[in-house]
Amino acid sequence: MQSPFGKRLREYREAKGLTLQQVADGVGCTKAYIWELEMRAGQRPSAERLNAIAKLLGVTVQDLLGEPIGEVDNPTPVDVAFFREYAGMSEEEKDRYRQAMRLMFGNSAGREGDKS
Repeated sequence: MQSPFGKRLREYREAKGLTLQQVADGVGCTKAYIWELEMRAGQRPSAERLNAIAKLLGVTVQDLLGEPIGEVDNPTPVDVAFFREYAGMSEEEKDRYRQAMRLMFGNSAGREGDKS
């Protein structure tokens, strides 16, 4: 039976286009171990292993463990990547992005938290 952690791990791995073997090679374990993390409930990887997997997949340990992003329940790997990219923008870049969203989708797009 797959755990929520295992499901997220598989989704992030597949979103990056990585095989079980590529993840295993990247974090220094076996393909079978990664498969067990994804498919069997009750697996308890070490903090070091979680950090290595998260780094390889370009997410945080919190993302793997299911910590929510703001008000978004069950964000997809694409949601996480988008949020991370947006969060890393300067205020000027964010403002330009919000302006572009309003042009594309109307005046209500990008209004939440907008200072203008």
